[in-house]
Amino acid sequence: MNLRISVASAMTVALVFGATSTASAQADTTRRTTTSQKRVRVTKESTGEVATRRDAAFIRDSVARADSLARMERMRQDSTSRADSISRMEQMRRDSITRDSTARADSISRASTPAPTRTDTSTTTTTTTTTTTSDTIRSPVNPAMSSQSYGMRRGGWYMGLAGGAAVPTSNIADFYKPGFGVYVPIGWQSMSSPLGLRIDLGYARFSGRDPGATGLSFTPDNPNIFSGTANLTLDVIRWGENRRGALYLVGGGGLYRFTNFFSGDRSNNEVQAAFEGTPTTRGGITGGAGLAFPVGAASLFVESRYTNAYTKGEETKWVPIVLGLKWR
Repeated sequence: MNLRISVASAMTVALVFGATSTASAQADTTRRTTTSQKRVRVTKESTGEVATRRDAAFIRDSVARADSLARMERMRQDSTSRADSISRMEQMRRDSITRDSTARADSISRASTPAPTRTDTSTTTTTTTTTTTSDTIRSPVNPAMSSQSYGMRRGGWYMGLAGGAAVPTSNIADFYKPGFGVYVPIGWQSMSSPLGLRIDLGYARFSGRDPGATGLSFTPDNPNIFSGTANLTLDVIRWGENRRGALYLVGGGGLYRFTNFFSGDRSNNEVQAAFEGTPTTRGGITGGAGLAFPVGAASLFVESRYTNAYTKGEETKWVPIVLGLKWR
């Protein structure tokens, strides 16, 4: 009896459990279908909107980064272009300096080199300048010039030697005949200015006239005149190579040393010359003109000046006429 009750109870429990499981399964199936339809709709709409926003932000950032990179590249290219322009301008300046230095060196070489060797010297100078272009740009070197080239191109010191006649004038012409004179000019002449300076050292000697001439009863001794004068020169016209040909004026003053000047007698009238045999030094002035011609490396010149020495009693006057050479 008890066994039957137990089996019946067990079967009853099993039937109840099976019915419950079937009802639960049916309830779960209905709930899953409803939830799946709503989830699919909400999930698709929400995911699409978020993805669209993220893509748009990414694209904007990418475009901004690309623009920044492009601007940086353009700035770099512009900076490179400016640097190249500055480099080209500096190179052009250096080339201009080099050409000027080469031209000056060539001009100086042509002026200071004899004609037969001018071509070879110019070629050698050009080759040397081309080889040392970089050094010349770093520290420009002044081309070397010889003293002769500098003096001829820029002007400078010169020295000369001249000789000719010494012609007495005024009262002393009654006692003395024309004699001779020797002169040494030492001066400085600039190429940029027509004015120059000159010192003249000279010696002149007259010849005494014969007795009876102009009433003289004896022949005076031949007098001597030693002179040293400081003069200014003025080139009126210049021509020739390095302007060594010129028409010029000269004038100045200085000291004159007289010896062997004696008194004389003309027509029984006692007439004293400048001195009576005693060596004496007097001041005086001189002035005249000259003409110079280029001759090789020298200048040939002819010159005449009127000289007046302030001697005691009568002034002593004479005119030297000379021909000479000047060397620079």
